Amino acid sequence: MAERNVTVVTSTLEIGGKPMNEFVAARGLFPLLLSPAQRFPFYDSVFDLVHAINALDERAAPRRSSSSCSTIDRVLRAGGLFWLDNYLCADDDRKRTVTRLLERLGYKKLKWAVGERADASSSGKTQIRLSAVMQKPARS
Repeated sequence: MAERNVTVVTSTLEIGGKPMNEFVAARGLFPLLLSPAQRFPFYDSVFDLVHAINALDERAAPRRSSSSCSTIDRVLRAGGLFWLDNYLCADDDRKRTVTRLLERLGYKKLKWAVGERADASSSGKTQIRLSAVMQKPARS
């Protein structure tokens, strides 16, 4: 990404009580250790792309997921892309809730894929996964 003059800021995890910041930084990314409840420390409309894997925590209260979407919307430029990647929905109700939440943003859907796959716990259940790429509209 550095060769293409792209700066990547990514949230990091703590594993075993140790932040993964050094691991991430060694790969040329800027690590950012935040809890899901924290506000992104960036100005409004500064990013061309936001890639989210676990930003919409399905165990969280709907208010927190709504807050995450608002924060992503705040930091994304008009015309920027929001990429929701392989998001696990526990059931159809959660899928509908997240879909309504995303539709309220008014983004243009460039790619929208919902799929099912077998649960890894061999319980016989299927998991619903949502992946989407959406473009933020220009707002007046």
